[in-house]
Amino acid sequence: MRKRDRVGATSTVLVTGAAQGIGRATASALAVRGFRLGLLDRAGGPLEELVADLRGAGAAVASEVADVRDGESLGRAVAALEDRVGPTDVLVACAGVGSLSSALDLDLEGFRQMLEVNVLGVARSIEAVLPGMFARGSGHIVGLSSVAGSRGMPWMPGYSASKAALTTYLEALRPPLKRRGVTVTTVYPGFVRTGMTVGTPFRRPVPMMEPDEAARHVVRAVLRRPRDYTFPLSTALGMGVLRWLPNFLFDRMMDRAGPRALTSEF
Repeated sequence: MRKRDRVGATSTVLVTGAAQGIGRATASALAVRGFRLGLLDRAGGPLEELVADLRGAGAAVASEVADVRDGESLGRAVAALEDRVGPTDVLVACAGVGSLSSALDLDLEGFRQMLEVNVLGVARSIEAVLPGMFARGSGHIVGLSSVAGSRGMPWMPGYSASKAALTTYLEALRPPLKRRGVTVTTVYPGFVRTGMTVGTPFRRPVPMMEPDEAARHVVRAVLRRPRDYTFPLSTALGMGVLRWLPNFLFDRMMDRAGPRALTSEF
């Protein structure tokens, strides 16, 4: 028997990074289920287009332009959204950036931006909604990490590090938040067709999930509240093997796999 959904369709979900990629598709999938939505993104134009589409379909939605790197403006934006669509029951932290780098060009500025958005941006988003969740004694945090954070991928060291840091951060928050009625789910997508993955110089075509399909998995995580949620299944199995692979075998695999997988140097 299917597990009963733990949030009602009238719950309010706050989605960061809602204007594009997985965030945009997730907002649309949640709207179909009747959730009230508060949408945040720094890209005002695409966000306005999304809101117009959702409202045209009858969704209860409000939006604010905000950058998760700016805690003060983010806090104001969250407060404004909650005034319009209600207190946040679920935070889906989709805002994220990523880029490739190599030993020939470590791109430390890009690494800094990934840490600012992928780690501190999620932390600031959580900080903005926690007081209300604590006051109500309930809430759900859904953070989008990545299977790339399971081990260090040599062609994306900064991105892997940022997602590994996010995973550990959410893990550390889980016990104290649970004591106060707030659950934490960490989501680990595999290859999804977004700006970053499409630009990766693979030697051969790599199967990628479309954002709409990825969004269906994120919605399941919202409804079921698992501790961890990895998709697709093939990626979950593959990364499970990599995670527990002895270090010397992992190093040997990366020594061979990188040059065969990519057209660029790393």
